[in-house]
Amino acid sequence: MPRMPGILVVGNAIPERVRRGESGAERLRLGGVGAITAEALAGGGGDGGGAVAVTLLAVVSDDEAGLLAQELLRQQQGYAVRTAPALGTVGFSRAVTIRGEAEETEGVFPTITWGEIGATVVDELASSRYDWVAADCNLNGEALFELARRAPAGRLVINGTADDRCERILATIPYSKGAVTLNRSEAAALLRRTSILTRGAVKLNIVRDDAAALAQRLNAQRLLLTLDAEGWLLAAGGTAFHHRAAAAPADSDFIGAGDAATAGLSRALATGAPVRPAVAGAIARRLEGNRMAGVVR
Repeated sequence: MPRMPGILVVGNAIPERVRRGESGAERLRLGGVGAITAEALAGGGGDGGGAVAVTLLAVVSDDEAGLLAQELLRQQQGYAVRTAPALGTVGFSRAVTIRGEAEETEGVFPTITWGEIGATVVDELASSRYDWVAADCNLNGEALFELARRAPAGRLVINGTADDRCERILATIPYSKGAVTLNRSEAAALLRRTSILTRGAVKLNIVRDDAAALAQRLNAQRLLLTLDAEGWLLAAGGTAFHHRAAAAPADSDFIGAGDAATAGLSRALATGAPVRPAVAGAIARRLEGNRMAGVVR
């Protein structure tokens, strides 16, 4: 009997205090790019993506916030967890929802180094359980490079950043079968810096030609750009397609939607399922989860 596809998620895990703007009620939940991605991967499959085995390699601190994150990680049932100690403090992230609009998160999110995760990554990948790897944008350049070098057949999905790490790393390693996900502001920053974006630089306007050009620049076989309420752009093979997203619930927000989209794309690539329903389903589940997160039961 063939095994189900395996995905290793490498990233951070932090406790989030989520407050509902209307009532002020708060609750604690597990956040961080790595944790959100792993949760979305483990909770999918109902959109044609198929079942996958998920392991999260989470970097957590040894302070109060890190201990809380570890406690929340121990409560997870849908995926396996490995942890590595962070060199710096993690702090909290507070997502405040006010009439569906989220304020900036607060907290300290340390860069994840190869010294923190390298030994565990090598051990995990040596097990041959993983077909794809999804990497958190908080990995530093060395960690991204080493992870990309070791990922099976270049099957690495990078949840990218607005700085030059993606471009620099992807330009120096064989990556033609990899994928990158970016949000609107990250994509706009990269596009402006590389002089690709010639329209709407102030408004952060991203169009299909921009997405296709950026995918080529990053040497990514697929590039997924999330645009919040406007949906997402998927570039592959020199062309890009714009997919509209379903309307978010009025009392929800888009925090973590890009991480969920990374999970949907990773699931589709690992299982061979169509990308569009996998990404749409992952985003929709995250938006519904955000709506419920502010409700204290």
